[in-house]
Amino acid sequence: MKKVQFIFGIHNHQPVGNFDHVFHDACDRSYLPFLQVLEKFPDISMAFHFSGSLIEWLEANRLDVLDLFKKLIDRGNIEVLGGGFYEPILAMIPEADQVGQIKKMNDWALDRLDYEIKGNWLTERVWEPHLAQSLNNADIEYMLVDDYHFLTTGVDPETLNGYYYTEQEGKVLSVFPISQKMRYAMPFEDPQVAIDILKSYASEDDDNLVVMADDGEKFGIWPGTWETVYGEKWLERFFTLLSQNSDWLTTTTFKQYHSNNSPRDLVYLPTSSYFEMSQWTLSTGLGRQMDHFIHDLENQGKGDANRPFIKGGMWRNFFTKYPESNWMQKRVQFLSLNLKQLESKGGVPSSLRDDLYRAQCNCAYWHGVFGGLYLPHLRHAIYEHLLKAEEKFLDSGGSFPGLADLDSNGIKEYRLRSDKLQLFISSDTGHIREIDWLPAYFNVTNYLQRYSEHYHEKLAQASNDQNTNGSIHDIILTKEEGLQDKLFVDNYRRNGLIDHVFNGDQTQDTHYRGALQQVFSILSSDVQQSEAGVEIRTLGLVGETQMKIEKKLELHHNDLSVKVIITNMGDKLINQLYGLEMNFGLLGGNSPDRYYLVNNEHAGYLNSHGNDAQVRSISLINEWDNFKINMDFSETCQLWRSPIETISMSEAGFERVYQASAQLPHWKLKLNPGESLELELLLSINKFK
Repeated sequence: MKKVQFIFGIHNHQPVGNFDHVFHDACDRSYLPFLQVLEKFPDISMAFHFSGSLIEWLEANRLDVLDLFKKLIDRGNIEVLGGGFYEPILAMIPEADQVGQIKKMNDWALDRLDYEIKGNWLTERVWEPHLAQSLNNADIEYMLVDDYHFLTTGVDPETLNGYYYTEQEGKVLSVFPISQKMRYAMPFEDPQVAIDILKSYASEDDDNLVVMADDGEKFGIWPGTWETVYGEKWLERFFTLLSQNSDWLTTTTFKQYHSNNSPRDLVYLPTSSYFEMSQWTLSTGLGRQMDHFIHDLENQGKGDANRPFIKGGMWRNFFTKYPESNWMQKRVQFLSLNLKQLESKGGVPSSLRDDLYRAQCNCAYWHGVFGGLYLPHLRHAIYEHLLKAEEKFLDSGGSFPGLADLDSNGIKEYRLRSDKLQLFISSDTGHIREIDWLPAYFNVTNYLQRYSEHYHEKLAQASNDQNTNGSIHDIILTKEEGLQDKLFVDNYRRNGLIDHVFNGDQTQDTHYRGALQQVFSILSSDVQQSEAGVEIRTLGLVGETQMKIEKKLELHHNDLSVKVIITNMGDKLINQLYGLEMNFGLLGGNSPDRYYLVNNEHAGYLNSHGNDAQVRSISLINEWDNFKINMDFSETCQLWRSPIETISMSEAGFERVYQASAQLPHWKLKLNPGESLELELLLSINKFK
């Protein structure tokens, strides 16, 4: 009789910093009901991976899930897969952290579950060849990636029915291919379809293997799946079919199969992830071209045959596609690489390393259908743990240089730090890259500018009443009407202390749309560190007239003073407007506990628009985190206020996300030759109460 073995793997994960209600909802709609169904089938073997961020939350809030998980392990139903504890993309973190994160997960499983982990779940299946050595060094014997990884290196698809060896510098690792056919069928097709796919792999050799391993959230959380999986009992029917066909179909685990079978061959896998990820990493234009190319091939019936030859970008491209991601990752990496300073000073405290590891959680660093780069609360969690780790680093005797190229782009940044504030200032423009309110471990400049995405062309197709059948990659929904009218793209990097020189034809709406037209063209810029801060000198042209902008920044305790001198260096009148833009991201755009005060009067929530005259002061209040940002001006100004809101795609559809609040105080700039305008801005952050 022809036979086949089947491994069903589930990966359950919630990011560091996700909302409690999301964790609870995931438990109630997916994690717990899945285990409860499996409990009815003692003859079914499976593999499970729980991320460390989810584990820590379950330990504190939902022991019922972990207790049932442990019960099924002890009964012999479940193999536990390890991985980087806080779900990092292993390739984006130093090797010492790769090994450290994996061993932290292994230690937890041994302590909490009395289970010795042998296999590894690879976050987002992001593979780079050097990882074979790191995983081997972490005592991992095998891991799993997509069949796409094998196909792109030329492996015959007919041989993807077991596992392969790979190696790096003689360190051997076994790799299992995940079937894309099974991933796309489960649970979107009738259970019998998955059984039929499995039967197509059956052979006289009883070592033929099919692997389906994917996100647990697709079994209950993705749109439409709860009703399918549990309401219509898809999962129970699938398990029943597995049991009924046990004469030719055997469920097993990676550990069992690996122990009892030899590898198919030696393979060297290219840098890769799952197929969709390779498109998401591309620039907007190339991503759109790839999307059209794939659809053209599919319409011609040539998609599957040509898929091995289609390769988009690599995961690290997210760092070039989104400078905000690169900045965040390099900030974390910089700290990690500097921990060696503590080796001779008592070592690295475990709490410091845990905060560093939490800051490596992958979700906030990328974007596709799932990645959470567009979600401010996830980026906030990264910065929160990074700032906590930096504080512990300094308290343990570490030190930071005052000037370093933190984001590896060839331009150094000044780091200014007091007991309350930390600032990073670009050495080429003098723009503020980051402002941290240290008492709350809060980066108040954590926001994402508005980008054009390749999927924005699909926005017109989206509607709330479209059906949700099919793969998550094919579903088009929108969370609100009229999003296309709110789709804007910024034509400049929205940092802090950005000079704007513009004419009176520009409006608050122009600035809101990210299309402010400048009349000042920069000729040169010089940024130098001073005793208390940084001095910036910018020379440029207004038309044909030279103009100089000088700024002197001084950091003291909880405030930053900014003195601005603008001088007409030419021989013609300059008659324009001068603005100094600031942007702050305080997480809640329409939250009642986050709002503006203009001249000490309530002026709306942080996502409000405003065109305020005769402004002496503005405050952004964050009652939830108990601080307020104040800006006081030496001269009254006209103040434009507007929200920065992005439109992105998620598993639930197109959504508008508040990123930050933009403020553009501006003044009349009427300077005769040789005349100057002097302004002062005092930026301070204080506790609200």
